[in-house]
Amino acid sequence: MKKIILAVATASLLTVSATTYAAAPDKIFVKGEQIQSEVPLIVDKGRVLVPLRTITDSLGASVEWNQESKTATIRKWSETVKITAGKNIAYYIKADQSNNMTLDVSAKIVKNRVYVPLRFLSQFYGYHVAANENTVFVNSPLSQNEQDILYRGELANARQFVMDKGPRNAHYAQKSIPYTHEREGFETTFLFPVGEANRFFLISDDTVSFYELQDDFFVITWQAHIPVGQKDTDQLFLDNKVTNATGTKPDIKKEFFFYRTSGLMTSTNITAGKISLDGKITETGVKRIVGDEVKEQSGSLAFELPDEIRAEINQ
Repeated sequence: MKKIILAVATASLLTVSATTYAAAPDKIFVKGEQIQSEVPLIVDKGRVLVPLRTITDSLGASVEWNQESKTATIRKWSETVKITAGKNIAYYIKADQSNNMTLDVSAKIVKNRVYVPLRFLSQFYGYHVAANENTVFVNSPLSQNEQDILYRGELANARQFVMDKGPRNAHYAQKSIPYTHEREGFETTFLFPVGEANRFFLISDDTVSFYELQDDFFVITWQAHIPVGQKDTDQLFLDNKVTNATGTKPDIKKEFFFYRTSGLMTSTNITAGKISLDGKITETGVKRIVGDEVKEQSGSLAFELPDEIRAEINQ
């Protein structure tokens, strides 16, 4: 899973496209809200630059300015980007990667205001940027259809989407902890509070992470290692036998729906079911695959429990 996240993070940085402008746009909307700037936007080499604090405030990022080095340090979650006025190189830290990146146009100081490339900064943090005549739109990373699924869709559909897309596009609230891979084979377990899809624990090999949807982004707000022991990984987590925890573990007083995939060599096992408040595990479906052949299948592997009702519908 970690390699997938890093690959997506790298790809997002290497594919920062640019739209050229003959003149500065009149308006900028961030997630449907128009940004009000005290000073006009500028265009340099066909690229739109915006006042630094105007855009960071609208993206929910913080900024520090070093007057001596003329460098802005911008932070959101655990991700950092440093841009120096007059230079077209940005230094970034994202997940556990750190590197330099060449910008189409450098940051500038104009009339004592720091201006930065709008498209680079917005896309660095995962927003989509589009243009329409004299207006620029900084949009959610989710399409309207994806928002409908996550916020208003059927529970099973929302969970299926989350399990496929959530871990691959997540951001870390704190610095990520390393994966040690001390166990043989692989094991991945999703644990959703009953009735919910937009927050969950994910046990992946020796690491457990808590994901929650925040402002259209999945953010990992807590992580820990699960030490190798006599019990299986899920049971060690349920018994709170974790180490190296970062963040604050959520106190969820609900039963869980679980969906587990594990395997060794050419054998794969898939199980689904419920975990009660006292830790009792009840399987509702099982499937065992060896090579390409299904050797055993029983019950239901649906992404919801029988008669489970979604409890987090947002209109």
